Amino acid sequence: MSIDEKDKRLGEALARVRGGLQGLQPAIEAIDSFLNALGKPLDAEHPEVYDKLNWADRTGEKGPFQMIREDSCNDTQLFNHLDVILKANKNNVSIGHWHYWAGDPGYIFRRCTKKDKQ
Repeated sequence: MSIDEKDKRLGEALARVRGGLQGLQPAIEAIDSFLNALGKPLDAEHPEVYDKLNWADRTGEKGPFQMIREDSCNDTQLFNHLDVILKANKNNVSIGHWHYWAGDPGYIFRRCTKKDKQ
């Protein structure tokens, strides 16, 4: 078999693989839709749901903020949900009057964005 014949056969095989993968597009879109739904706030109308977490007050260069560690969290399911939201939003998201961001793995931070800080 010549090199040209091998290249032709390889090209045909890759075209068949590509065609098969295109058939998976609806499944990929369904998975993406589900994963995006996981990254939504539990209730956008009631962002205070995250106030249930046992946040620790801190002060940094930019002023007061709060933090929580996964290993000392009082609601790991809610912590993990917020972590998924952050990951889906490049580790920064605003929900209600709070801006949330992720730091080292297992840490979530937030700062009040409202003028009359809580």
